[in-house]
Amino acid sequence: MLVRECMTPNPIKVHPESDPLAALGLCKSARIRRLPVVDADDRIVGLVTRNMLEQFLAKAPSPGVMKRQHSIEQVMVSPALTVAPDYPLEEAARLMVAHKIGSLPVVAEGKLIGIITETDIFKQFVEVLGGQTEAMRLTVEVADTPGELAKVINVIAALRGNICSVVLTPGVEPRTRSVTLWIQDIDRDTLINVIQALPDVQLVRVWSTPGAE
Repeated sequence: MLVRECMTPNPIKVHPESDPLAALGLCKSARIRRLPVVDADDRIVGLVTRNMLEQFLAKAPSPGVMKRQHSIEQVMVSPALTVAPDYPLEEAARLMVAHKIGSLPVVAEGKLIGIITETDIFKQFVEVLGGQTEAMRLTVEVADTPGELAKVINVIAALRGNICSVVLTPGVEPRTRSVTLWIQDIDRDTLINVIQALPDVQLVRVWSTPGAE
């Protein structure tokens, strides 16, 4: 999955000379937490968050005392870390974790075209893990060798079950894999019986979402 498939296109943005108080009002009215900062050519020059604006305005002296208006340029983080629209989503998530940030402006040909946030990535995480479907969640542990996962998938296919999603993680025992599958259109007891009958496959748990059975 790519960043372009999950990002918010054409995000609300501000300019370096914009008023921080107005920018904070924009965050509140639009219910957003981050604003990309762009120049006159729509090229990203920084990023400002609602929290940054609130902290700045709580401490900043009155513009009248300063004899000039405050500006976003005083608050923003610059340069802002960005990604391209064709960047893999998991790499964008890795960048956010590594840099401890919650969003990345998306830039194409030097211009801002979107923004990807931790909320966007979390939504996709839920989707990948079957959180949007009514399905049984089957977890098994298999040997980390060719053909072991296929045994599980083949018996589900023989029962005409629909596999909505599959996630593999390291198993508890050495050289094993924990496999979690979200499955529809199979009776719970039937599924348990066929899995338990498979050699060298350990049934860990079966969990059903409401309405899945």
